[in-house]
Amino acid sequence: MRPGRRPPTSRGRDKHVIALLVLPDTVALELAVAQQVFGRRMPSLAAVTGDVETPYEVVLVGEAERHVLPTGIDPGPLAPLETALSADTVMVPGLEEPLAERSERLCAAVRGAREAGARMVSFCGGAFVLGRAGVLDGRTATTHWLLSEEFRAAFPRARLAAENLWVDDGPVHTSGGILSATDLALHVLALDLGSAYANDFGRILVSAPHRPGGQSQFVKGSLRADERTGVEPLLAWIRQNIAEPHTLASLARHEHVSERHLVRRFRAATGMSVFDWIAAERIDRAKVLLETTDFPVAQVAAMVGFGSSESLRRGFSRLVGTTAAAYRAAFRAEPVPPSRRAGATAAAPVRLAERTGAPVLV
Repeated sequence: MRPGRRPPTSRGRDKHVIALLVLPDTVALELAVAQQVFGRRMPSLAAVTGDVETPYEVVLVGEAERHVLPTGIDPGPLAPLETALSADTVMVPGLEEPLAERSERLCAAVRGAREAGARMVSFCGGAFVLGRAGVLDGRTATTHWLLSEEFRAAFPRARLAAENLWVDDGPVHTSGGILSATDLALHVLALDLGSAYANDFGRILVSAPHRPGGQSQFVKGSLRADERTGVEPLLAWIRQNIAEPHTLASLARHEHVSERHLVRRFRAATGMSVFDWIAAERIDRAKVLLETTDFPVAQVAAMVGFGSSESLRRGFSRLVGTTAAAYRAAFRAEPVPPSRRAGATAAAPVRLAERTGAPVLV
């Protein structure tokens, strides 16, 4: 296992320097992802693969000499923040408090690194640091889907692609929810060392190099405790009657207002058109039914108001980025069948896959 090429370097160095930003509220898992993918190779695995030495030099940097993370993990001594100014890549892992204000010193260092030509990479809520430093102005980026509203409000000059697992916008790369850090890290590895190497590294991590769909398949509106918007009674009534056909006229009659007033009030309260909101709500309800019941897709479509499986298919494709059947296969919670339990023969899962045609992880 050898990379097809080496990452670009600067300043006459042999290795590509990654400044890995560590803040007091850094998410330890995403810090570990960066270290695992770009840092030192595990001796036991390297002895088998021959991939002994990383072409990267990962330097942990911070505003203080040391930070103990909220999980109790101590990453060790940190280089001065200004080290980022001479790095080839600056990486910002996710943060437990992404909406918190950041110091001007931190923002200046991140902004200065970008102006000096560094590639910028953020995982999950780390995009908020790039945003506060002005790095995302005029660019397309993503972050955790739950933070979409806050991101748009904080950085109106950035284009949010909340449906994406990760976004590659030239020298600026951002990823969505926590575990999509691995997806983006493998993408960066492919850019630097070639797709074949990144794919093999993904096999070692037991992580798919390209996951189907995007963050949209994980979105569930009910996970978010929405603020009061002024149209909650109407929203609750629509949810209770989600399978019914709704028109502007029928909704306006229900609210005893004009259609124009309804449209204006609904958008002001939710930031969406009436029918975009209803479509998203129907998809949300369909997700629950696909996860928890055995109803055929066509029946699910009727139960949530799409009317036909084709309408549901189009809605899933547009809003989720995958099919209803694929979503059910990925998220359906099922008991482990006897053939998959400890002690079963290795051939049993293969026979199951042959019978059903469904992919089985072994």
